[in-house]
Amino acid sequence: MKIRISGLLLALLLAVASGCSTKQHEQDHTDEAAVQVTAWSEKSELFMEYEPLKPGKKGSFLIHLTRTADGKPVAEGSLKLVLKPAAGQPLTVTAPAPIRPGVYQVELTAPAAGHYTLELLPQGKGFTDRIELSGIRVGTAPPAAPPDKKETGQKSDGHAEHDDHEGHDHGAEPHGDGHDENPVVAGDGGGTIALLKEQQWALDMLIKHPERRRLSGQITASGELIAASDAEATVAAPLSGIVSVSRPLPYLGKRVAKGELIALIEPPIRPDGGAGQFSAALAEARSRATLARQEHERAQRLYEAKIAPRKRVEEAVAALDSARAALAPLEKSALALGGDGGGRLTVRAPLSGTVVEVFSGTGRGIEAGQPIVRIVNTGTLWLKANLPSLEAGKLPRQPTAQFTVTGQQGSFRAGRLISVGDMLDPQSRTLAVLFSVPNRDARLKVGMFATVSVATGEAQEGLVLPAEALAEDEGRFFVFVQTSGERFSRREVQIGQKQDGLVQILQGLDEHDRVVVQGAYYVKQAATAATKEDPHAGHAH
Repeated sequence: MKIRISGLLLALLLAVASGCSTKQHEQDHTDEAAVQVTAWSEKSELFMEYEPLKPGKKGSFLIHLTRTADGKPVAEGSLKLVLKPAAGQPLTVTAPAPIRPGVYQVELTAPAAGHYTLELLPQGKGFTDRIELSGIRVGTAPPAAPPDKKETGQKSDGHAEHDDHEGHDHGAEPHGDGHDENPVVAGDGGGTIALLKEQQWALDMLIKHPERRRLSGQITASGELIAASDAEATVAAPLSGIVSVSRPLPYLGKRVAKGELIALIEPPIRPDGGAGQFSAALAEARSRATLARQEHERAQRLYEAKIAPRKRVEEAVAALDSARAALAPLEKSALALGGDGGGRLTVRAPLSGTVVEVFSGTGRGIEAGQPIVRIVNTGTLWLKANLPSLEAGKLPRQPTAQFTVTGQQGSFRAGRLISVGDMLDPQSRTLAVLFSVPNRDARLKVGMFATVSVATGEAQEGLVLPAEALAEDEGRFFVFVQTSGERFSRREVQIGQKQDGLVQILQGLDEHDRVVVQGAYYVKQAATAATKEDPHAGHAH
């Protein structure tokens, strides 16, 4: 990757920022201040400091190299510096290795006064790059004409109009050759937040350009996985009795099939309750039905022999119908209850599924209607999303959703929409939305909490950043923009849609800005600490 900047004036006199003693940044304020240069390529970030070069005098370059891919220092390999005049032989110096990870120190004897081009060639294991800087000045040569700002596309105050600390203009000016996606900055770039390169490397920071992508609007809500209303059943005792010890109840988590035997219930000791009472009632109803049928047949024969009146037949018919009506539900219950031939009632699973609760135990007495086990078919679950009241109005007619659950990797896509609530929960002020969730591999469990993203509309293209790049302050959102190697500024942005950990930036950034996308918290802390110590520390006014 090559960066060529024409007419670059690097010998700017800058005040020395405090706190740089740990990096050999201390300077004698009676002499000329060190020159600071920051340049970026697709592969690396260069931050370089050196004393103004004087002909025939030895000069020292302190160079910090960072890989842009992961924000880590270039820890091995050589660095070649080639100082090239407009005409004549170039001067080449090589540092065989960094003096510490990411930091190279190169010394050279400056050539004759004039303007030079400096080419830097890092060559490490699996990492090579090329960075070229124009306008390096040696001696008292007149400064090169600054580039036309209209041509470079650079702002004369280094984006200072976006900085929260208005009025802190450092006079530093970025320079470019029209390729402002790879700019070169002399000085501190106007940033008001100082953070040394060694600190950035230690804090796991990552700095990237905003990406241009398509995002769909989303509502983030809390959720819970619940059983579908038609996929769970509580199996209860049909009659009073004792849970038989001859048949163990199914254990928690056991999968059962529809119709599978769940429990046997022994008749109670007292005949006036439970299975004994039911058996007596059934026997009595059958006896009454038999007597009513026999009486009906007798009355019919007597009427046909003209011995009994027709009224007796009609009364026998009514009695038979009544007896049959009383017997029918008892016989139906007897078929449903079943038996094992030993006088015990059988209780069977009404559906296939998993036993999620066990309420009783073998040998225990149980009353009619008392639950024994709860069975849930987890092949399909329901996702209950609780949408905040302020977001409920954004819900489309046919929303889609995806979600994550704690302890499970990746995200899950919800199935069809089941229902949307008609009223807000009075306590949580949320709107319940139900989705079906296929769960054939049984990874998801009833009762798991979820973070749900509900899509609200069509995808829109724009600049996006990871959500962790944003800092919120009283409802306003900010990012931290790198203005030079060790300087940052806080920039307010307006956000749009959110999706999959990304957020759309509507205003406040352009695609060439370099934004802290990982480790923004540390920059925020550095800004807070600097404000507490001295709001103007390290600023040249």
